[in-house]
Amino acid sequence: MPLTVSIEVSQSAIAPSNITITDTSTGSDVAVTERRVILQNAIGEYLTGNGSTINYDVWPYASSSITLDVITETIGDVALNVIVNWVSIDGTVLYTDNNNYPFPQWGKQFFVYLVQQQGLTPGVYQDLTYSGNLAVFWANLQAGINQVEIGNDPAGAQNCFNRTNQMRLNEATYF
Repeated sequence: MPLTVSIEVSQSAIAPSNITITDTSTGSDVAVTERRVILQNAIGEYLTGNGSTINYDVWPYASSSITLDVITETIGDVALNVIVNWVSIDGTVLYTDNNNYPFPQWGKQFFVYLVQQQGLTPGVYQDLTYSGNLAVFWANLQAGINQVEIGNDPAGAQNCFNRTNQMRLNEATYF
């Protein structure tokens, strides 16, 4: 049966800097010797977990998944084009899977933190500035996810995520 490529992509809620890609392909092709993972943001920059100047991470074909530590807290939420190439021993690309994905765990974790803080100061939600900023934060977080998952628009998603990242990194100003 020929190789039909597919992947699943997830971001760790416990460690939001980690992206895990799992190969869910079916079939086989003896010419494939490795996979290469390319992560590219909305403005064309590459993120790699290998610390080198090449724009991809090597994913050994014997491993069913790979976890890359690429999304720092400063980068925060991001929309990425995830490209996986299945390559031959001479580096020829034989198959490709290419899709956009949202990675919103920094924002989600911050939102959970804010709601937990409301338990310590229940009256804070009655503050119009606080509650308005909380609503803006959540709306931008969800809009960023929807821009990728529904609109296939990583640039639009990144604009939303940039707003949530700015609010998260400047917590004292907004919350």
